[in-house]
Amino acid sequence: MPYMHLIASPTELEICKLKEDKKLSETFCFLTTGFGMLESTLSLAEFLEKQKIEGVILFGVGGAYTDTGIDILDVCIAEKEFLGDFGVAFGDEIKYFENNLLNKKRDFDLKNDFFNDIKNKFIAHRIPYKSGNFVTVNSCTGTLKRGIFLQNKFNAICENMEGAAIAKVCEFYCVPLVEIRCVSNIVENRDESKWKTEEAINKGSEILTKILPKVIK
Repeated sequence: MPYMHLIASPTELEICKLKEDKKLSETFCFLTTGFGMLESTLSLAEFLEKQKIEGVILFGVGGAYTDTGIDILDVCIAEKEFLGDFGVAFGDEIKYFENNLLNKKRDFDLKNDFFNDIKNKFIAHRIPYKSGNFVTVNSCTGTLKRGIFLQNKFNAICENMEGAAIAKVCEFYCVPLVEIRCVSNIVENRDESKWKTEEAINKGSEILTKILPKVIK
């Protein structure tokens, strides 16, 4: 049976439990893209050049912005991805380059039929989730003030370091993308002692192994 869909994650830690699931391995192939926009762009583009894929699921952890009603270990699905810090940094704020200078998109709409299929499976299994705008950054936000700036700028719920890059590649190859993140931390003044990275990976993996075999029939 040919592989039809791809599960991609930035790190082996995030994807390893999904790769170990026998049901998923029958209908999905897997890619560890590498951490950040540069590595993820190159690895996914190389993969899609060689293999026909009908849809990509990007799974990983993310940081939730404050005052969004989202807490650590909540699962989030991206409706739109934004390039969050491509500009000139002034302390905790960013002055963005003009669009006519860049001649490129800053945002990617991820509300497609594949998105609807995944969302409906969450609903059918009564699995709570939040959906909204995601922000992709080159540098993780380490202060509450910068997090508030990005949250307000993009009306966003969480941030990550790969989503917009993966979305750009999928758009180029005309492949639908669904991005799912389990929250490992709150975006505030950085305190890694509060993070729950391993727990977020485990929870997200458990949910995906439950619903994804139902998506691909």
